[in-house]
Amino acid sequence: MIAIAVQDRTYTGAELHHAFAYEEAFQLGPTISFFIGPAEVKEHLVDLEDALHDDFIKSERMVHFIIEIPNISIQETVVWQRFFIRLIAEKLIKEVEGVDIEIDGDDLMVEGQKLSVSIATLSQFSGLIHVGINVHVGAGCPVDAIGLADFGALDSHSEGDYKWASDVAINFANEQKDIVKASYKVIGV
Repeated sequence: MIAIAVQDRTYTGAELHHAFAYEEAFQLGPTISFFIGPAEVKEHLVDLEDALHDDFIKSERMVHFIIEIPNISIQETVVWQRFFIRLIAEKLIKEVEGVDIEIDGDDLMVEGQKLSVSIATLSQFSGLIHVGINVHVGAGCPVDAIGLADFGALDSHSEGDYKWASDVAINFANEQKDIVKASYKVIGV
């Protein structure tokens, strides 16, 4: 797996598709792309429950991750999604004292407020995951949410966002490669 920084943009949901990393950085195969920007998702909601309730996603500034892993099932994709959420939680717990980071399925919560959005889906070729971590929520968010800047994990509108995102992406890429390697070195019985 390769970690790739791509051009900042507003995440609309349309970015969650096969070969996003190829379009942005000419990288195929297992990838984790990351960028910083707002989230405004209405038309491209993937979550059926959200779509049926006419929900939307809105945040002023997020760290976005798009993960693509070829040739896996939806169950495997969800397992990778939840593993990634746990890696982020572990990083935040180590970095920020006095803040209670909770995992609720595929969501990160802080004192009952949503810190993240996340979805796992399939393309014809790959498992696809989007995880957005609020940095600064701003106005218009449809749920009670919190951002990393609210509890000092990151500064709103800072270069530190890129370092933090890069560290998370590289850690996940290394873990994914190590897990795949571990699965290949087992002697069959």
